[in-house]
Amino acid sequence: MFKKQPVLLTVLLSVFLFQGCANDSYPASRVKEALQEICRTEYHIDHIEVKISGNTIGVFLPLDNLFSISEALETGDLEKLRGPAPEAMEKIEDVLFSMSRVLLSTDLPLDFYVLQATDVENTGMQLVVAGYVNDIRRVKIWDISRDEYGKRLVREFRYNRTALWHHPVRSFFAQLPGASLQVLQEKYFHSSVGVAPLKKIFGLTEDAGVQEKSPIAWEIEEIKSTPIKQDEVAVYVKVHPEYLEGKKTRVAGPSLKYLFMMALSGQIAQIQRVVPFQYYGDGQWKEIPLPSELTIENSDKWEEEFDVQDIQLGPFLAEQLTRRVQGIIYEDERMRNTFEELNFEFVYHEDSEPAFFSLSVDAMLKENLRPTAESLFLNEDILYFLNLASREFVTVTRSYGFGDYQQLRFQLVQDETPV
Repeated sequence: MFKKQPVLLTVLLSVFLFQGCANDSYPASRVKEALQEICRTEYHIDHIEVKISGNTIGVFLPLDNLFSISEALETGDLEKLRGPAPEAMEKIEDVLFSMSRVLLSTDLPLDFYVLQATDVENTGMQLVVAGYVNDIRRVKIWDISRDEYGKRLVREFRYNRTALWHHPVRSFFAQLPGASLQVLQEKYFHSSVGVAPLKKIFGLTEDAGVQEKSPIAWEIEEIKSTPIKQDEVAVYVKVHPEYLEGKKTRVAGPSLKYLFMMALSGQIAQIQRVVPFQYYGDGQWKEIPLPSELTIENSDKWEEEFDVQDIQLGPFLAEQLTRRVQGIIYEDERMRNTFEELNFEFVYHEDSEPAFFSLSVDAMLKENLRPTAESLFLNEDILYFLNLASREFVTVTRSYGFGDYQQLRFQLVQDETPV
């Protein structure tokens, strides 16, 4: 089946990149904080998460709405679901522009960037945009065109169930400073959870206070979850309150750990109970001994809503090539007229010695064009497709100067059922 990939951000990203980067320098030690500060002070985006893995920087942007779902249903205009809502798009653009400013003005060696914009309120859908840092430099000096730059971005829509599981916990901590604990209890907790126990668990002396002083924020350091049963999830969170000393200085309190047990009803998660890893007494937080079998921090059973993988150029080019060739065959009239189904994928086999690329193809010609005896590999339409794909392969690998491979192998899946 031929499906046109959504054309998102191609023009907008190029325009933003040509606005130029800031003259300020962002040293490696402050890259995360600088990026958060730019988004907060210049674009009023208060909550982004930044992670660095190897040569890759990732940003998690939580959104209330990624798509204009309610508007699409009310108007019947389903085209509004083909791309992000205007409000979401504006935030995505602002964060990407902020990332380009920092990436082009830091001494931290980074080769790739990833933005994960996730609807944490309604659907759990997310737009993931990945790019090569040197492509930003090249488009700024006209070494590659804006259109080519857009083709080099890898864009994908995914579903993030953990974002929905974590949303009540994130919202609770976001609203905890200065909010009525009674209101928060009614909004996020099961009715069996009382306000008095919550005050003790979070060290509150009154609804808007922590110990003798009110925090200006509760910053989440880590959050992850694991399913317990079909309708129950455990969410582990490490968080610390932040206080304001003087007029501008933000001071972090101690790291606190909690386990939130969540009940699931469809896509909605509600907090059933909270297990604290510490208690407040004698003017300080004291750790609660937990059973040794309760392993959380280093367990691979726990899922994160935002996990940045260290991207390497070979696999990145393989994924980019798959999408580029998809665009080519969608526009090619011969491809549309001869194939009933055409599924394919480029893969970079980096663990082989020497490394190589492969192109696996699962094709079905239209019924009146199917051969009766000859191998499908020798079919002229298959050869035409392989010619298009291999030409794009050579163009892309040469443009990137990528030579860490020996060959491109073709793998054709052929239905043996007689026709």
